Amino acid sequence: MTLLTPYRPEQRERVLALSLHEAQQPYVAPMAQTLAELHPRLSAHLIGHGEQIAGFFLIDRDYAQRYPFASADSVGLRSFFVDQRFQGMGLAKRSLQALPAYLQAQGMAATAVFLTVNCKNAAAIPLYRQCGFADTGELYLGGGYGPQHIMRLAL
Repeated sequence: MTLLTPYRPEQRERVLALSLHEAQQPYVAPMAQTLAELHPRLSAHLIGHGEQIAGFFLIDRDYAQRYPFASADSVGLRSFFVDQRFQGMGLAKRSLQALPAYLQAQGMAATAVFLTVNCKNAAAIPLYRQCGFADTGELYLGGGYGPQHIMRLAL
């Protein structure tokens, strides 16, 4: 399996078996719920390690319709995580660094990627910064996860 690849329905059971570290559980919706919400403009993608599925993320092409801080020509990165069994291997960083080329290869003509990250998620914030995401200086206060930094990656 390549580092980043689109999710296929026949991978459902393997994706449902992904395990979040306890510290990440408050920030990511249950996987069954996430998969049930997929539609043509909300696509699931996998992080691979060898032949194993090591992580997951969503690309939301309608992100700007729900979040006014996002530009109309952007996509949203949601539910990004690496399975707890694969953490500490640099997969999250390599995946985020590969994201711009991957999106282009998938035919997504976005000019930016937006995400929100909980203000208490001390591990994720510096990771996103290291991978080129800039904090916009604004907070997103909607949703059930508490205040979140709004971050943007120019493509």
